[in-house]
Amino acid sequence: LLLLDLALLANASRIETSALIILDGFMIVTGLAVVFKKQMTFRYTWWFISTVAMILVLYFLYSVLTARVQEMGDDVKGTFTALRNLTLVLWTLYPVLWIVGTEGAGVVNLYVETLGFMVLDVL
Repeated sequence: LLLLDLALLANASRIETSALIILDGFMIVTGLAVVFKKQMTFRYTWWFISTVAMILVLYFLYSVLTARVQEMGDDVKGTFTALRNLTLVLWTLYPVLWIVGTEGAGVVNLYVETLGFMVLDVL
């Protein structure tokens, strides 16, 4: 819903909004694929694909939607920019936390990983 809200705020076309939502769905499904096998090569491959999809979503926010917002008033620009930047920071932390967590490299323990995801979900 966050991406839909940002697209609506930016007055994106239906095609742009649909492309953004489909790309987000692809990111989620490829991220979900990670949990189906324990083989690390499989997991890292799907993590990488999902992370690339996330980067494309963020690029879409920074290119297409930001261009749309430039045509609007300062209040809309300010709101969109703040939400876009918050999304960038928080969403970037998810794959980082996964890769260092118990499902990835195992650098942090389950409690730290769970706490990290809980905090990110609330923010």
